Amino acid sequence: MPAPKVTVAGMGCWCACGQTAPDCLEGALAGRAQFGLPAGRVDSTYASSYPVFMAPVPPHPQQQSVSLAFFLAAAHEAFSQAGLDPAALAGKRVGVIVGTSVDASFHCFDVYKHWRNHTYTAQDSQELAHYFASSTAQSVSRYFHFSGPFQTIVTACASGTDAVGLGKSWIDSGLCDAVLCGGTDEINLIPYDGFIRLLIASKDKCRPFSKNRNGINIGEGAAALLLVSDALSREFRLTPCGYVLGYGNACDGYHPTAPDPQAKGLQKAIAFALQEAGLQAQDLAFVNAHGTASQANDAAEAVAFTHLLPGVPVWGSKGVTGHTLGAAGAIEAVLTLCALNRRIVPPTIGFEQEDETLGFAPTCRPMDLTRRAAISDSLAFGGCNAAVVLGAADYE
Repeated sequence: MPAPKVTVAGMGCWCACGQTAPDCLEGALAGRAQFGLPAGRVDSTYASSYPVFMAPVPPHPQQQSVSLAFFLAAAHEAFSQAGLDPAALAGKRVGVIVGTSVDASFHCFDVYKHWRNHTYTAQDSQELAHYFASSTAQSVSRYFHFSGPFQTIVTACASGTDAVGLGKSWIDSGLCDAVLCGGTDEINLIPYDGFIRLLIASKDKCRPFSKNRNGINIGEGAAALLLVSDALSREFRLTPCGYVLGYGNACDGYHPTAPDPQAKGLQKAIAFALQEAGLQAQDLAFVNAHGTASQANDAAEAVAFTHLLPGVPVWGSKGVTGHTLGAAGAIEAVLTLCALNRRIVPPTIGFEQEDETLGFAPTCRPMDLTRRAAISDSLAFGGCNAAVVLGAADYE
C-alpha cells in the first residue's frame, strides 16, 4: 500500500530566474535569468571566463551566510503562501531540514591562509570554532523559534531532493506536525573553481541534453516547502498547493564525482519513489531532470529514463537556474509543482540539437498537461541518487 500523500501547504523559491515561486516559473517559461561573469563575487583567476547563474542577495546581517539568507527568503514566501504565521505554530512539532553543499563546506578561506602562512591567531580559532558549531537547519529552526528536530542534509547535489523526501518521512512517521524543508547554496570559490578543474564547466550557457552540450554553469539560490500533516492542515484550514507522493534514494558509490553510466542507483531511486507513490510511468506528466548538460550526467540519466520512464516528457530546468548544487533538488521540486498547477511544462532552455544516442529529446516548447503528477530526480557526487514524486494541488 502506498504511503499517504503529504501536503505542501506553501512553497517559496529564490534563484536566477525569479525571486518568488510564480516568478521563477515565468522565468522558466520565458527563458529569463540573471546570467553573467561572477566578477566581484568570486575571487578567482577563472572569473573572467566562466559565467554563472546569479541571484540577487537578500539584505541580511553580516554574521549570516548568503546561503542562509537565500533560504530564509524562500521560507518566508512559503509561510506567506500558506497564509500561516510561523508564530502560530508555537507548541507544534515543527521540524527543519535543509539540504546544502556550499554552506556546509569549509569556507574559512582567511583562516586557512593564515594557517598556511603561520600567522594563525586566536580570532582565527574563534572563527573556526563557529564554523564547526554551525548548522544551516539549526539556524533556521532558531530563527523561527521552532522546537522540533532539525537536520542539515549534505549529499552533494542530491541534498535538496533528500531534504524534501526526508521531510515527507518525518510527517509519515508522526515525528512532526509540520516540516520546513528545502535546499540552499551560494556561489563561492570552492564549487566555482572545483567544477572548472574537473573540466565539466562551460564557458557558454549550458545546453541540457543537447548533442553539442559541453558542461555546466553553476548557480545559486534556495527553495523551501512547508509540509504539514493532515491534522495540522485541518486545524488551520490550509489550502494545499501540492503533495509529496513518494521518495526514493539509492547510493551506488560508483565514483567520487562521475555518475554510473548504467544509472543503477538512479534507477533504484526512481523505482522506489514511484513504488511509494503507487504510480507508474504512464501516470506522470513529465520528469524534471537533473540535466546538468555534462556529457556523462545527461547520458546516465537517459539510460534511467528510457528504461523506467519511456515516453514521459523530459524537462531540463537548469537552463534558467544553473546548477544550484545542494539547492537544486528543492528548486526543481518547487518548479515542478508550479508547472503542474499551471498545467504546463516549460521548454528546456539551451537545448539546440537532438542527441540520437540518448533516445529522446527534451521539451522544446511549452506543453499543456493533463496528468497531475510528475517526478524530479537528482544525481550527486559519491554516487548519491534521489527522486521525489509530486502531485498537483488538485491531485486526487
